Amino acid sequence: MDKHARPGLSEGTLHEQLTDSSKSAFGRYQDLALGSDSIWYLLKYELIMLFSSWVPGALGLVLRKVLYPLVLGAVGRNVVFGQGVTIRHGLKIHIGDGVIIDDGAVLDAKGGSNQGIHVGANTIISRNVVLSCKNGDIHIGQGCTVGISTLVHAMEGSNVSIGDEVLIGAFGYFIGSGPYVTDDLELPFKKQGMQPLGGISIADNVWFGSHVQVLDGVSIGTGSIVGASTVVNKPVADYDVVAGVPMRVLKNRRNDQ
Repeated sequence: MDKHARPGLSEGTLHEQLTDSSKSAFGRYQDLALGSDSIWYLLKYELIMLFSSWVPGALGLVLRKVLYPLVLGAVGRNVVFGQGVTIRHGLKIHIGDGVIIDDGAVLDAKGGSNQGIHVGANTIISRNVVLSCKNGDIHIGQGCTVGISTLVHAMEGSNVSIGDEVLIGAFGYFIGSGPYVTDDLELPFKKQGMQPLGGISIADNVWFGSHVQVLDGVSIGTGSIVGASTVVNKPVADYDVVAGVPMRVLKNRRNDQ
């Protein structure tokens, strides 16, 4: 292994696993979609996706409400699954009571050693949201709203934790993934691996405007507000209002009162 590569933290390692020529296409599909080599789980997954994922209207909602818990780690009461929801490594996906997962959302808990995705009660995962793990964990608290087409990504060593009652506008980008190691000029970046910076930690009752980017290694305090299109590359204190590129503090809500 190259001196810069970090076992389990290299994107190249995952890439090589999923494209391993010694495995059949069937085996690689199981690695990609299921995280399990159980034929019984494969059959359940395929049949449930085939006969329920695309079905529109109330019939589709009822079918998914009944069938999706059979391929997920845990599902609470009164959960709504929209049309065309993608599920990857479903046994590591845990969903609380009253959650809504809208059309086209992707729940990808991929990884060999991670805990996966946890979504708290009464949270809304809007249309086309992507929750993507690469050996990392994503935890979303209760009563949150994750806006349309938002990406939340977590690699090993860079978990993403979102508190309760958090509002995320459309097209957000929460990247729990450190920068690539770039020391070796001859070795492709993905083989040099990534340097995790500790993940993203978001406290309760935070409001993010649309098109926000939150980078790895950042913590965001309780009651803070992040303006639209802000790139958050450093910690945000409790009740701070921040905006801009580069990010700057506009005021503190608590001091104003």
